[in-house]
Amino acid sequence: MDGRSAATIVLEGRITAYTAAPIWRAARQTLARNSERPVVVDASRLVFIDDVGIALLFDLTRLQRPGAPVEIRGLAAKFAALVAAYDPKDLARVPRGKAQAGVLESIGRTTAQHVAYARRMLDFAGDCGAALGLAFRRRGVIRWGEVLGVATEAGANAVPIVLLVGFLMGVIIAFEIGLVAQQFGAVIFVVNGVGVAMLRELGPLMTAIVFSGRTGAAFAAQIGTQKVNEEVNAISTFGLDPIRFLVLPRLIAAAVVVPLLSVFADVVGLFGGALVMATFDVGFLQFYSQLLGAVTAGDFVVGIAKAAVFGLVIAAIGCERGLTTGAGATSVGLSATSAVVTSIVMIVVIDGIFTVLLS
Repeated sequence: MDGRSAATIVLEGRITAYTAAPIWRAARQTLARNSERPVVVDASRLVFIDDVGIALLFDLTRLQRPGAPVEIRGLAAKFAALVAAYDPKDLARVPRGKAQAGVLESIGRTTAQHVAYARRMLDFAGDCGAALGLAFRRRGVIRWGEVLGVATEAGANAVPIVLLVGFLMGVIIAFEIGLVAQQFGAVIFVVNGVGVAMLRELGPLMTAIVFSGRTGAAFAAQIGTQKVNEEVNAISTFGLDPIRFLVLPRLIAAAVVVPLLSVFADVVGLFGGALVMATFDVGFLQFYSQLLGAVTAGDFVVGIAKAAVFGLVIAAIGCERGLTTGAGATSVGLSATSAVVTSIVMIVVIDGIFTVLLS
């Protein structure tokens, strides 16, 4: 509404992000039509404004029109204080981009992150060790029903894929080594390589990798979902320890299941190697006799020990990633992915340590 000497813009009711656009557009049009006349903004009827409403008032107050000022009247003190907190110079200032980190700074930040993660994992490992110690000293701490359920899901349902991978590993190793050994007339010694490789290395290693991709990710996703849904906080509220309630059954189940799966992988891997050796004129009885002379009980025990350690590490990493999951469904996926990647890296590192120490 225009008067004789000044144009008037009336603002009333609620101005929010949902209603501000047409009001803002009409105010701008009024200012454009009255570019040489003073303009009075009547804000006495405003009931509520959000951030967008404050931005609208701020936009009106920052306009510089020589000889035709814009004046806001009747604005409540609580709204005026918010508008006055803005500095018009800030809008004319070009936002600064984020400074590019140097090479040394990037290395330092990455190192600090890894050190912090290692410290967090050591603390978590200490809590898990304390829970395991308490479980073996005191009856009733371990919930065997939960352990059996986790072992069934993580172990029994994983048998087919472990058998397939173990069989293919035995076939591949026997075939590749056999092609080379055949050139030197030493095909019979392929049995030695297949036996030692399956019992000490490939059986536990491939089983652990399959277990990490199948079960380690599941542990992280399950506990991560509980974390997002505030179920972990509810467990703590009831006075229960999440380590003993959620992590301990998975640790025990993994430590038992992975060695058993490794035994299955060893057996079918040796059987696959025997099938391949039959094509090199090495019969099953000859394969069996040569195998007994090539491997010892120590090779089998080393493989079982590796598998047990792999199972504990995979379960611990999966549970830790789940307990540190952030907010939102995306965080659950990131935790599962991180659990698999970290588990595989740790499996290879631990396997290398075993190889160096026991060679």
